[in-house]
Amino acid sequence: MFQETVIFRAVRTLCTGGVVAAASLLSQSAMAQDTQAGEAPLQRVEVTGSSIKRIAAEGALPVTILTADAIRASGATSVTDLVKNLSSAQGSTGETGSVGGSTFGFSGISVHNVGETRTLVLLNGKRLAQFGGQTLTGFAAGFDLNSIPISAIERVELLTDGASALYGADAIAGVVNFITKHDTTKGDVTIGYSSPKDGAREKRISATKGFGNVDEDGYNVVLTFGHDERTKLASVDRSFANTGKVQFSANGKRYQKQQFSASPIPANATDDLGQLISPYQRTNGSCPEKTFRVIEPYNDGSGLADDYCGYDFTKDLEIYPERKRDNFMASATFKIAGHEVFSDVLLSRSKQVSRIAPVPGAISIDAGSALHTKYLLPLGITGDSTAYYRLFDMGQRTSNDTAEFASVVVGTRGNAAGWDYNATYNFSESRVKGSIAGYPGAIAVGKLTSSGLLDPFVGPGQQSAAAQQAIKDATYSGYWDGGTSRLQTINLNGSRELMRLAGGGLMLGVGANINREEFSSKPSLFAQGALADPAAGVLCGGTSGLECDQRFGDAASSLPYSASRTSKGVFGELIAPVLKQLELGAALRVDDFSDFGNATTAKASFKWTPAPALLIRGSVGNGFHAPTVPQVNARQTGYGVTSEKYTCTPALQAIATSLNAVCQSGNRQYDQLAGGNRDLKPEKSRQATLGFRYEPFNALTLGADLWHVQIRDSFGQLTEQLVFANPANFPGSWGVNTDVGTGKTYLAFLANNQNLGKSYATGVDVDVSVRYRSPIGLLTSQLNVTQMLREQIQLERDGAYYSAIGNFAELGTVTFRTRGQLATTLKTGNWANTLTVNFRSGYRDQETSVEVLDNAGNVTGQEDIRMKVGFFSTLDWQTVWTPRESWALTAGVLNLLDKNPPFVPSTSGSGRGQQFGYDDRYYDSRGRTLYVNASYRF
Repeated sequence: MFQETVIFRAVRTLCTGGVVAAASLLSQSAMAQDTQAGEAPLQRVEVTGSSIKRIAAEGALPVTILTADAIRASGATSVTDLVKNLSSAQGSTGETGSVGGSTFGFSGISVHNVGETRTLVLLNGKRLAQFGGQTLTGFAAGFDLNSIPISAIERVELLTDGASALYGADAIAGVVNFITKHDTTKGDVTIGYSSPKDGAREKRISATKGFGNVDEDGYNVVLTFGHDERTKLASVDRSFANTGKVQFSANGKRYQKQQFSASPIPANATDDLGQLISPYQRTNGSCPEKTFRVIEPYNDGSGLADDYCGYDFTKDLEIYPERKRDNFMASATFKIAGHEVFSDVLLSRSKQVSRIAPVPGAISIDAGSALHTKYLLPLGITGDSTAYYRLFDMGQRTSNDTAEFASVVVGTRGNAAGWDYNATYNFSESRVKGSIAGYPGAIAVGKLTSSGLLDPFVGPGQQSAAAQQAIKDATYSGYWDGGTSRLQTINLNGSRELMRLAGGGLMLGVGANINREEFSSKPSLFAQGALADPAAGVLCGGTSGLECDQRFGDAASSLPYSASRTSKGVFGELIAPVLKQLELGAALRVDDFSDFGNATTAKASFKWTPAPALLIRGSVGNGFHAPTVPQVNARQTGYGVTSEKYTCTPALQAIATSLNAVCQSGNRQYDQLAGGNRDLKPEKSRQATLGFRYEPFNALTLGADLWHVQIRDSFGQLTEQLVFANPANFPGSWGVNTDVGTGKTYLAFLANNQNLGKSYATGVDVDVSVRYRSPIGLLTSQLNVTQMLREQIQLERDGAYYSAIGNFAELGTVTFRTRGQLATTLKTGNWANTLTVNFRSGYRDQETSVEVLDNAGNVTGQEDIRMKVGFFSTLDWQTVWTPRESWALTAGVLNLLDKNPPFVPSTSGSGRGQQFGYDDRYYDSRGRTLYVNASYRF
């Protein structure tokens, strides 16, 4: 009967997780041979995706295992870096998304780009609380990988087939199970250092020690601690990210793309026709420092154009944020009366600091005022004006985010009345606190201007001493927003053999669980718009009669709320080896949600071994995914601005008029609103897999798993591009927002949560391993590839279908058609050298408006283009030296050739920060990175 050997699992581990030392492969190969020869019996263990304890090699579902050796040898310094190299992981959020975005440093994982919210993350098979900083749209409604110390991980099991009966029907994309170190007395101390050029340098230390043997001493305790720190990386330290003004060639032409803000220093202002001009440029004939001239014709047929100085905010970004992390984990097991009582405790804290350009915003300049008379009247501007200004003297806007996570699991396991049982209670909580600096209130800035202290038309550092002090006094520094997510779960499950069949024992697994989810949104008084003087903390409204202020530049208030849900579930699972060559499986689960009623889901699977070297397997099932608590219950609030600029067309003007609002003049970004939706329906899915494993001889292993996921009533928001293209077709997608700084009520885009429609995704995960014992050592080469075959997604119910495969357009993201890794290791004595090729296919970038240049570099017009981003690959090198069993020294280079990310001119997209010139969601800006790790084991 075909069994997936241990060496084959190690090979697949290498393919998905990075690099596996050849020494590990040799030892595991010997272990597999001994087991197959009958010298050591295979033990039954819990395998991700099933409630039944069974031999790991027997699984009928596609589970990839990353061993501790694979993790150490991968060069990954964190769980985040580890999983982002998996070929089957696409669409995950990284730390750089915090640059200009409200991510609070969240890092998640999405399997096959089906979604982070549909990918279930477990710790030792237990659910964990979702991120406390998740948004009301569902972003970051997953587990923050920064909370798990990589030093505590024994192995990672990745199930790429979803809707598990054991864990819950909501794991539509798959399950990632982090298994920590248990039942060991070994100790390990590791120190490491990573050094990219000019920034993002990292130092780390971790220690693990186990005490006691469960069988001999009746107890075991394992303690793990990890600490790491990383410095910032500034945009100006990378040639591909240091400016918002880039000239490039494509399609046989020369182009220019300018990424900028219309709020510079000195300020731009509107003239009597509503056009944006630069008083500084009109007076001096050139734009000031850190800006460039921008000419934007209106596309409404009026013949008008904005002619102003755009601020190059890209130069002020820190594209990799500072970070400090501390993790502690304790696992204890005690043997009492033949049963095990155990507990796992995880405590973690991540602190991240990200900085972007000084705050921009709008200031009203009334006709007849001193500023108007001095700067605007000489230019022929006679009416009221609005100045678009950047408070440069207040310094960079800074986000200082802290994410704390705690998890406690207590339980008992063992055998009773012929049942292998496991009963647990687990409590987990994610607390997120986001503090800010460099922000004033909009009314406070207006008062500075009207008092005559603040002059928005002078350059950096040119304010009077009194104005500088007033700016300092108006600066808010402190807590801004955050939240708490809590999960409590009681689980009881067991398995046993019911009877003997022709192929073995008929196995039954049953279980039940109760979950209690809670979420609290905790905006500060400033974020709620409840302060008259944010810097001093003075309350507004009520008996005070003081006007409430909001944040300058993105005035919007959010209200606190709390909500919860309870869910209960029961499940049963059967594994029936009807023949020695054929095993069938079936599972049924029933869930009851306090807010969404009942759901019944099922799964069927098979495993067939027609020949000793060939295994064929498959499964089919359905899933049920309720929206998050915030997606349903959050109050409507300001949600930033649109990613693109839009002109006030007659259709937009009609919408604005109907809402008694002002339509933005010229090409402007619009305020965005969002809120929960109590009418949301759950997502429902169907999944299927079909795969094989073939090992014709010991030196070659082949495998492939075809997978398919289809979802209906998917959660999301109508895209701004769709709504702005046809404003009248979406009357429910509009609202208003009042800017307290100018007092004007503007038309706003309303992006509430909705059930959008259906989606389909199909692909294949392929792995190939070749092993050869050469005269100089053992040579292994492993290839792992995920190939996307189909993706179709609706942006509205009964609407057209779109695909992101090789296409950055309507969906605001890219799904790479091909993504993979090829690793080759040579083991010679106590040395192991590995060369790894990481690769992904190209795509067509989003359509972008650029300027056309002539041979002399002059702008001759504008053109909409779609760039082709080519195939991209990087090389990693690693050397491992183990002079003795207790010592190991690992040195390597990531991105060996220091290859820059490909240039992309697009500027929008779901989850993107403010970086320009490359897409930080897909490419690492750190460049060539040297690292070294030294480990002492005892």
